Amino acid sequence: MPNDVPFYQRLIPSPDASVLELGCGTGRVMLPLLPCSGHYHGLDISTAMLDICRRKLADAGIPPSQACVHEADITYFELGRRFDFIIAPFRVLQNLETDAQVDGLLQCVHKHLAPNGTCILNVFMPKRDPEGLRQHWVSAEEHLSWQMPVEGGRIACYDRRARMDADRLILYPELIYRLYEGDAIKEEAILRFVMRCYYPDTFEQLIRDHGFRVVNRWGGYAGEAYGEGPELVIQFTESTE
Repeated sequence: MPNDVPFYQRLIPSPDASVLELGCGTGRVMLPLLPCSGHYHGLDISTAMLDICRRKLADAGIPPSQACVHEADITYFELGRRFDFIIAPFRVLQNLETDAQVDGLLQCVHKHLAPNGTCILNVFMPKRDPEGLRQHWVSAEEHLSWQMPVEGGRIACYDRRARMDADRLILYPELIYRLYEGDAIKEEAILRFVMRCYYPDTFEQLIRDHGFRVVNRWGGYAGEAYGEGPELVIQFTESTE
C-alpha cells in the first residue's frame, strides 16, 4: 500500500471540512483522516469491506454525525449534499473498465463537489510506453509476490498477466492465492481485477474534458514532479470557464 495518508491529511482544507471518499473499503484512509475533518462519508460496493469499516468506526467510538459509510456504486450515486473534499485513494479510478463508468464517476463528482471544493484522483504511472506494454506485459508465467509459513504448510501469492485489451490499454492481472501442505496445493483462490492505463497527458486531459480545472498535480505522495514518479495524482475543481 502507498504511504498516501499524510498526503491527504495535509490537503484537507480545514478541520470543519466535509470529506467524501469513493471506494473507502475497510477504512484504511478514513480512520486516520477523521480527526482532520468535520464530517466524513465513505462509499464502497463491497458489503464485506464495509462491515469491517463499520466495526472499526464503532470500536473507535466514532458517532454517525462524524462519519458514515454505505454501500453504493461509485459510478452512479446521489447523496443529496456536496462535499469540500472528494478523494478516491489507491487508484480506484483505474479499476473502472468502461468509458461509461469513468464518465459516471466524474459526473457524480460534479454533483457532489461544493463550490471551491476540490477532488483528487490518482492512477499509477506505467513503466513502459503504450507500445512497450503491448509487446511485453502479457505473460503466461506466474511470479511469486509473497509467501508466509502457516501451521502445516505455507500460503503463497502469485501474480499472473494473462490478458490485456491492447487497443484500450486495459490490463487484466490475476492474483493467485495457494495454501500448500508440503508441496501439494490444498486450496486455491484467484482474484481477477482491472487496471486501465493512463499516461500524464491523457490523464490530465480526461479531467479537463469533463469540465474541471486542474489546480495541482504530482508524480507521487512525496511530492515528485508530475510524470516523473510512480503515480499520477491530480487535484481539480469546477471549471470557471
